[in-house]
Amino acid sequence: MNRFLTTIFMLSLISFMILLSSFIEYDNNESNTEYKVYYAFDNLYNNKPIIDSIMTNKSNIELIKANKLNEIESKLYEIESIYEANIFRDFNLDLSINIKEREPLAYYEKNDSYVDLSGKIIKRNKELDDRLPILSGETSKNNIKIVVDVIKAFNEDVFLNKELERIWFNEDELFLKLNSFQFDIRFGNNNKMNKKLEMLKGFCIYNMENKGNETYKQIDLVYDNQLIAIKK
Repeated sequence: MNRFLTTIFMLSLISFMILLSSFIEYDNNESNTEYKVYYAFDNLYNNKPIIDSIMTNKSNIELIKANKLNEIESKLYEIESIYEANIFRDFNLDLSINIKEREPLAYYEKNDSYVDLSGKIIKRNKELDDRLPILSGETSKNNIKIVVDVIKAFNEDVFLNKELERIWFNEDELFLKLNSFQFDIRFGNNNKMNKKLEMLKGFCIYNMENKGNETYKQIDLVYDNQLIAIKK
């Protein structure tokens, strides 16, 4: 009987030690502040150094050790180039950060910045993406919204989605320059865009079919249902 009780006691003690060891290991992993950053797309804004400065800040390390990861997420959202941030521990209790950045629509030349889908202006701190159209000159907040609407409409069109080269305003009227054509486009504003794009595509096709016969310096799309082409 004593041997049986001794065996039960030893097994219980071993089980307790295993559980205690697991708990200590879990607690150590929970306190682990090492992390990896994963980007949904390319790291367009070089914001990793800013993320590192947040993650290695002494007060933030204490928040991580206390598993207050939502407070760390809030600090990551303060980085202007980040659209979405998710910090979590995986099945191995390793710390991971998933980052989705704001998508740049245009390069704002005057401010050396990008303009994103929401019209937010984000400082460029990495090599320029030369695939983006260039927004030139001074632009008001209201006109930034027009720029965003027009670029989105161009990007959604199969014929025009890689054509925008440069955008600028002259007395609050929007002007455009395309990659494949020499003439300027007086676009006006973001009203009746579908109709304007249809007229523009029709003129571009006409211009390609009659290349060399006539040259134009500007086409106007500011009149209702009418395109006016100005010859050089």
